[in-house]
Amino acid sequence: MKFEEIDIWLLLAGLGLFLYGMNMLEQSLQAFAGRSFKKFIRRFTKGKIQSVLAGAGVTTIMQSSSMVVLLVMSFAGAGIIQLSSGIGMIMGANLGTTITGWIVSLLGFKLDLGQIILPLLAIGGLGVIFLKSEKWSNLSKFLMGFSLMFLGLDYMKDGFAYFAANMDLSFLKGQSGIVFLIIGLLLTAAIQSSSAAMLIFLSSLAAGIITLEQGFYLVIGADVGTTVTALLGTVNGNSIKKKVGYAQVFFNVINGILAVLLIQPLGWFVQDVIGMSDPLIALVGFHSSMNLLGIVALLPFIGYLTNILDKKFLSNSDTSLKYLTLVNPEEIHSAIEGLKKEALCFLEETIEINKELVAANEMNITENYFKLKQHESEVVPFYRKMLSQRLEEDEIRTVNHMVAVFRNSTHSAKDMKDIKHNLIELNNAASDHIFGFYKKIIENQDKFYLECSTLIDFIDKAGHSELQQLDHLLTGMYNEQQEMLFKVLSAHHSEMDISTHLNILKEVNNSNEALLLAIQSYMQVD
Repeated sequence: MKFEEIDIWLLLAGLGLFLYGMNMLEQSLQAFAGRSFKKFIRRFTKGKIQSVLAGAGVTTIMQSSSMVVLLVMSFAGAGIIQLSSGIGMIMGANLGTTITGWIVSLLGFKLDLGQIILPLLAIGGLGVIFLKSEKWSNLSKFLMGFSLMFLGLDYMKDGFAYFAANMDLSFLKGQSGIVFLIIGLLLTAAIQSSSAAMLIFLSSLAAGIITLEQGFYLVIGADVGTTVTALLGTVNGNSIKKKVGYAQVFFNVINGILAVLLIQPLGWFVQDVIGMSDPLIALVGFHSSMNLLGIVALLPFIGYLTNILDKKFLSNSDTSLKYLTLVNPEEIHSAIEGLKKEALCFLEETIEINKELVAANEMNITENYFKLKQHESEVVPFYRKMLSQRLEEDEIRTVNHMVAVFRNSTHSAKDMKDIKHNLIELNNAASDHIFGFYKKIIENQDKFYLECSTLIDFIDKAGHSELQQLDHLLTGMYNEQQEMLFKVLSAHHSEMDISTHLNILKEVNNSNEALLLAIQSYMQVD
């Protein structure tokens, strides 16, 4: 038989339609319930079993374990979930991704797809073009994606049937199961989709190209092959990406080894105990069973694996950022959480630097101010990337409020830095009255910074009344210091002119107001 007689384009067209349909389905689901998924993850990943169920549930709906891994990376990096919960979600994602095989084996090879798909394809396609509402447009994309997946499956079935009828596959007879495991691994690594690989295996099994036992080895190889995506994500990645990526490699490789060792008992369990006589269903049943077995076997060791990964991959210390190095700015919900945590950290850092600028005697203390500026400059590219995404109005508001936190905090430190030399002169003044005036500034600032720090510690519970109290404190401090200054200057000779003294008061007050604005900006976020 000549190779030209095989219509390879039918096979590739089917695979292309399936992948494109799956991508469209994923996009529509993200638009429909993306934020709900993220809130679900945040809420239901407290324990090991919960995190596994969350990973399985989200992957079942999104039909993309790669997307779940991306979410885990972002959420763990932002501190929304623990790494151990993230590893549990990855385990669950392996189980959730087998749902594609169940859909294909139960529906794709049993029904007349033309009777179902063509009406859905027509409704979905026309809806995408003519419906202006975002909600209905996304629903149309969902129908289109679903339809194209099964249309691609129909093409693949026909292509493999023709392939099986014309291709001499005698060279595969007698080959070791390990050969099929390697084929499954390489194929999945190449196409970067375990769902698409499962479609190919089911089509091959339905066409009689492979036996059921060979299919078992193929799906084991496919699960190991999916780790290539995770490994690619660790290249030049931060510590959290490395931890998540290698956690998936560890689980899938150990799970694959267990499945190979127990392939005969698992096959017997699926076919004879459960009674899955249909080879297509038995193959999918084996895939789900091996992943469930891996979860049961490895779930108790999540804590141990987390400790190993934490020790092996330390966080990057070459940056001032505390949270944002671990967060993907395109993953908006986790990016906002990371930005809020970074903003609180920045506020606390600003207060400490302001204390040093007010109280220290040495000029080189301003080095910490420039570190603060460097910190802010590293945040800017992150929120710019966030704002370049398609955001909802409340998300844009939140990002803008966080930007205001960083800007006002930096202004607060700058105002204090600009009068540092004047404060040093006050501290070194020969006049006890001028020195007493300086001590009053320090006393008031210590009180103000303590109140600010206390408010920040309980900022999620604070309200308008706490801000008002700070504002009243600020006004009282300024009036008291101004009154004291006029008394000192009218009664005693000063080593500095009156405009310099007034400028000191003004800059200190400006610094305090900027800090208060930064806190207020943070509290304006819902």
